[in-house]
Amino acid sequence: MKLRLIGLWASLLLCGALSLTAADAKPTLLGTKEVTFLVESDVILVGLREGAFSKLLFEVEKNDLEMFRVVVTYGNGVDDTIQVRHIFREGSRSRLIDLPGGKRIIRKIVFFYKTVGPAREGRALVKVYGL
Repeated sequence: MKLRLIGLWASLLLCGALSLTAADAKPTLLGTKEVTFLVESDVILVGLREGAFSKLLFEVEKNDLEMFRVVVTYGNGVDDTIQVRHIFREGSRSRLIDLPGGKRIIRKIVFFYKTVGPAREGRALVKVYGL
């Protein structure tokens, strides 16, 4: 009986430690771009040095931003188009966006967007994180 309890406790501790490391994953800043008031596309080059990622997160600062879509190009050259179609308010961030296929190397991220807030507040700044 004692041996079973010890085994159970060891299993619970191991599961707890594994879930902690997954939940505490720190986002890696992949790049930032300043966005004009016209519809435009910008490219953030990523690479092997940054690592492999299974999720993306966008953060918007300085002004509001309308994001139409994002095209992620993976290390093997395959493109994945993510339809966003959302207005991000200054200081907001996206939900975690799951990338298909588990952790993958990202070659580049292309954004299609524009700043939509008041011109007096200047251009929006978008930050992209990988997890």
